Amino acid sequence: MFKQLRNLFRRTEPQKETLVLSFDDLPGWLDAREEEIRNSLSGATAPSQEAISGTLDHLRDVVTRMETAGGEEGVHPRLRDISKKALPQFTKSMTQILSRELSGDPETFYATAADILKSALKTVRGQGKYLSSLYPDEMKEVRTTLRDLGREINAMTEAVARARTDRQQVEAIRELHESLTRIREEYAAASGQVRDYAAALEKMNKEIQKTEEDLAALRLRPEYARREEIGERIRELDTMDKEVGQQAASIRTTAIHVFRKAGKVAAKAGDGATAVAFDRILDAYTAPLPDDEDALVSQTESLMPATLALVRQGDLALKNQEEISLFSDPKTLPAGMSEILHRQKEIGEQRAALRETYAALPCVIEEQRLTARLSELQKERETKTAARARAENQREILQASYAEESEKLSPGMGALADRDVEVDVPGLASP
Repeated sequence: MFKQLRNLFRRTEPQKETLVLSFDDLPGWLDAREEEIRNSLSGATAPSQEAISGTLDHLRDVVTRMETAGGEEGVHPRLRDISKKALPQFTKSMTQILSRELSGDPETFYATAADILKSALKTVRGQGKYLSSLYPDEMKEVRTTLRDLGREINAMTEAVARARTDRQQVEAIRELHESLTRIREEYAAASGQVRDYAAALEKMNKEIQKTEEDLAALRLRPEYARREEIGERIRELDTMDKEVGQQAASIRTTAIHVFRKAGKVAAKAGDGATAVAFDRILDAYTAPLPDDEDALVSQTESLMPATLALVRQGDLALKNQEEISLFSDPKTLPAGMSEILHRQKEIGEQRAALRETYAALPCVIEEQRLTARLSELQKERETKTAARARAENQREILQASYAEESEKLSPGMGALADRDVEVDVPGLASP
């Protein structure tokens, strides 16, 4: 029963109306709240500031009187002498400490007053400890005044701390508002990039498709068959050139082996001129085949008699069928090399002429242009696709950050306004 009566007659605090603010109105409201905090702090601390100023004036008077005070009678001469020496240092320090101006906003006033109190207490505990015997009344008054000063400073502490906390909350909300504004701008910029890249890619895809269609149409033209025909003939010549090269390599390998053995035999027999001749032909056969077939053939023909003579004398043995086939008479090897060199030259000239004709075909020139353009477009498309993906990823990150920051706004404002607050945070612009 008692509990019911108590609940019935209990006084309830009136419910504060929910504060509704638009996102754009928030900076103005924060400016007004900051001004309100300053005014509230000034009003709450004005009595203490006045009392502190008066207390410091009184402390200055006490210190001034001490400069001319005679001191207590009956103090031991030794102690009197110490006190007299300490007094000028004490009054000089205190005068310097008390010379600081107490001005500015309440927080600056508070900080300066607290620093004065701290310095004064340090001086009293230091130099002032030698003065209590000779100047007991003055030092007592100094200590009493400092206690009064400390009391008034403590009276300001709560109001200053509360103002600092409120101002920090204002700054936190201001930074949150700036962060959300910045995210909106960056999101709009990222969305613009996504749109621009999408439009560029759409245009590029159409150009790629058009280029591919032009290439396909080009390859259906009647003159393109001529390009294919020449290309096929060039490929055939490439195959033939490879085969001739293999034949040349086989003959050269066999000839080099025989000429090297012949040179050694000639050198061993003391025929220096013949040995040198064999060295020269070895150099010719191991070097790339010359364009002038006559020189190599002539050099080969000149050494065949000496080589065959060594074979007939039994000084040079032919080891396999390839050596026997090439060195059984003076004509086979020179004729074989002549045919190979002539064939390589013929193939090279035919291929060069066909390549020149091929390169001059209008359809080939156009195909090369279209192919180069297609490759360029495809690379550019890859670059822009990657850039669009980065912009889309950045937009997703900003969207998540915006949602997270938005959730902090109303609770933070509620703590600052001391009531429920609804801030109408606009959504991000549609992509």
